[in-house]
Parts: sequence; C-alpha cells; structure tokens
Amino acid sequence: MLHETVREIQANLRDIEQQETLWVDANFVERVDALDALAWRILERIENVQYVHGYHAEFASLYHRGTQLWQRLEAVNAQLFCRLRERLVASPSPGPTLRQLCKTYVGSVTHEPTWQDLEADYLDIFVNGILHLDHLPETTQNLQPGMIGYHPTPARVILAMIEHVPLSADEVFYDLGAGLGRVVLLVGLLTAAHVKGVEFEPAYCTYAQQLADSLHLSRATFLNVDARQADYADGTLFFLYTPFTGRMLQEVLAKLEAVARTHPITLATYGACSRDVAQQHWLQPTVQQAFVYDTLTIFSSTTSTGI
Repeated sequence: MLHETVREIQANLRDIEQQETLWVDANFVERVDALDALAWRILERIENVQYVHGYHAEFASLYHRGTQLWQRLEAVNAQLFCRLRERLVASPSPGPTLRQLCKTYVGSVTHEPTWQDLEADYLDIFVNGILHLDHLPETTQNLQPGMIGYHPTPARVILAMIEHVPLSADEVFYDLGAGLGRVVLLVGLLTAAHVKGVEFEPAYCTYAQQLADSLHLSRATFLNVDARQADYADGTLFFLYTPFTGRMLQEVLAKLEAVARTHPITLATYGACSRDVAQQHWLQPTVQQAFVYDTLTIFSSTTSTGI
C-alpha cells in the first residue's frame, strides 16, 4: 500500500514539475492551483502517512522535493508582486492600474483554492500580494464585549461597493473595524476619496498605517480608537463587515444617525450586521448583491436635516 502511495505522489509531483507554463509571470491562477495541489495532494498527504506509519525515507525525499518546488513557485509570485507593486506606486492613476492588473492576472476566476483560508479566492491572494498583506500581527489587548475578531473582507465585495457608490475627492470613507486595512487601502487606491480606518487593536492599526505609507496613500488614515468614541462628522460612506454586535453596534449606529442629521450618508454592510442595520428607521436599503458567503447591502440615510 505504501509503495502504491509513493507512486501516486511521484506522479502528482512530476505532473507539476513538468508544467513549464507555471514559471510564466502571467499564469498566476495556474500557479496558485499548482500550489494548491502541492499543499493538499502531496505535502499534507505525506505528513499524514508519516504520522500514521512513521518515518519513511522515500516519503521524506518526496517531501523535500515538494517543499523545494513550493518555495520556487512562491518565489515567482513574490517577485511578481514586487514588480507590480512598484508599477502601482509609480502610476499617476493607481485605480485604473490596479483594476487592469486584477483583470490581467486573475480575470473572472471566482472559485476558492482549498489550501487558503475560508472566503479567500484568487483575487484576495493577488490583492494581498500586491498590498504586502503577508502576516497577522500579534494582538496586544483583549476585545471588549460585542467586538468581533479579525476577519478580512473579500476583495470582490470591496470592488462591488465602489461600483455601487462611486466616491469623489471631497468625500470621506470610513471602515469600522478596519483590521489590517485592506478595505481602506483598496478604496484609497481605487478612488480619490479620503479614507479612514477605525481599529481597536493598536498592532493592526500600526501595521495598516505602515502599509498605507508604503503605498504613498497620503489620503489614508488609521485611527486607533474604540468605534464608539470616534468622530465621524466628516464621513459620507461607512463600511461595516460585522465588526461588533449587540449593544455596541447599536451605540455606533446611534452615532452615525447623528451624522446623518447633518448631511446624507451611505452605509455599506456585509455579514450578519446587515440584519440589525436594516431595522434602523433612518436607513433605507437601496442595493443588495449576493456573494458566495454573504450579501453586500447598501443603505442610504433618510434623516438629514441639513443643519
């Protein structure tokens, strides 16, 4: 049985090694698929076999061979991301440049590779690579009651939000519960608006601001503050991917309602919080777009008094 398994793994590994197109920069999706196969059909399978049957020289050799191939493929992507990032930073029109890069390297492929985290598709992997979102900083303080832990917003949701709510240079966008800053960074790159992230965890806030600075996004600011204490007076579009629930969510919505009494605002929600937001008497849903795991909902305020 082990001999047959060795032959199967050898064949799978050989199939990947013989795909010369994997080394072509443009074949990003094909390369991610190869990494997917390496992770689940080869490396993890070898780990499981050796866990059950103990050390085996042939499996150890195949594991080393597979690991080296993984590292070489990852290096191709790393070099590609560095070049594309430099092009993006140097571009006088980063929005169109980023959209074209996504179209060129990802296209319309939407399914998720199995080795990535839940809800991470090819576009998310590509965007994370360009933005240098490569690790999760260690947290420094505990979440307060009602706060939800870090969970990244799918890039496709962000792109759809911008399509539904175009932002001009005189508008201000807020991401409540900004995490590592992906939403703020993408909106900042794709629009001319001022963009702000509100994030309770200092380590995340610092990390996100460093990324914004490295991308030369002078219009991007990350505020390390409890969302209940932030000043939203200048905001026009607010995004919430269920950053908190219960009483805390209601307190933040009350602050946003106060802003809506001075000028019209728009809320974009994704995840479970959409149901609570939909119950607000001062908001009217205008758009709903379903995605694989949840629905993006756009709300417009109805209580502006102009004072």
